Amino acid sequence: MPYLLSILAGLLTGWINENVKDPLLTALCVLGFSMILGAWKPERPWRWGLLVWAGVPVVLACYAVFTRRPHERWEVYGAFLQLLSANAGSYGGHFMRRMIQGVFGKDQ
Repeated sequence: MPYLLSILAGLLTGWINENVKDPLLTALCVLGFSMILGAWKPERPWRWGLLVWAGVPVVLACYAVFTRRPHERWEVYGAFLQLLSANAGSYGGHFMRRMIQGVFGKDQ
């Protein structure tokens, strides 16, 4: 279930990236979705960052293939730079979950 949610969140983020054309909003969506998943399932948080981030270049490539509109370099580079916010979000959620468990002393 969390794998499916992470893939859907990544595709939604890629759609937002393609239609809104705001890289900061895309970074915020990637950060938020991967943080939620990292807090929900804190084991191996890097996978949530990768799965959420992968939706951005996949949707970018699908739009390029199906609409035949070439993307500019900054759009492609920006899609790959979203990996930084995805990793920050997933590890942030992981450490947030560990902090909550440490404060309240029980496993959620």
